[in-house]
Amino acid sequence: MAIIAGMLMACDNEPVFHGLTQQEKETYAQSIKGEYPGRYTIAYTDRQTTGSDTKLLRETVDDVTFSVSDLTAHTIIFNNFPLSLLARVVDDPELGQALSTLPNMGLTGNYEFTSAIENGMVGWSFELNPVSLSLTYGGQQHNIVLHFSAPSGFLTLAKGQIDGGTAFEQGRQLTLELSDIYEGDRLLQQFNDVWQEGKPELMAVFRFGL
Repeated sequence: MAIIAGMLMACDNEPVFHGLTQQEKETYAQSIKGEYPGRYTIAYTDRQTTGSDTKLLRETVDDVTFSVSDLTAHTIIFNNFPLSLLARVVDDPELGQALSTLPNMGLTGNYEFTSAIENGMVGWSFELNPVSLSLTYGGQQHNIVLHFSAPSGFLTLAKGQIDGGTAFEQGRQLTLELSDIYEGDRLLQQFNDVWQEGKPELMAVFRFGL
């Protein structure tokens, strides 16, 4: 009986998720809307300069921002992202040369509030959009599409933080990784879900706060 009672108490302590009303979503989105300063810390393998002997390097980009819209557009933007760094991790040196000339760009995505928990936490998630590029190399024009994944794409935010405008407080971080490179529908290069020694990778962390 004591064991059964303990099991029942454990079940009672499990968080209870429930849906959010449209009004709640709109109110929360209005509260988190804005542009947040921060920095990128980017870890990547230097494929082009070391060949098969890949080396993990890190680079920091300061004075960048992360933008969040209201629920009408429900968009996010990782502003001023250095796409030229992707040149270091691709296998094709000609594609790498073309990527190395790219200016910094904004990586866009979409977010949504997914659920609420009885303990006062709210679920928030985002996904990144593919990046389409028209690049000329090898004497031809190529329609390149970059895909990024978001390992930290789901967060739980306290209602008090949302209401107080501190949902993305200093020290919180969001992670994104390069996952695939396509030319049209043809896969040019796929990157691993997990870090493996000797494999090309690129992972970026946006840290909120100056």
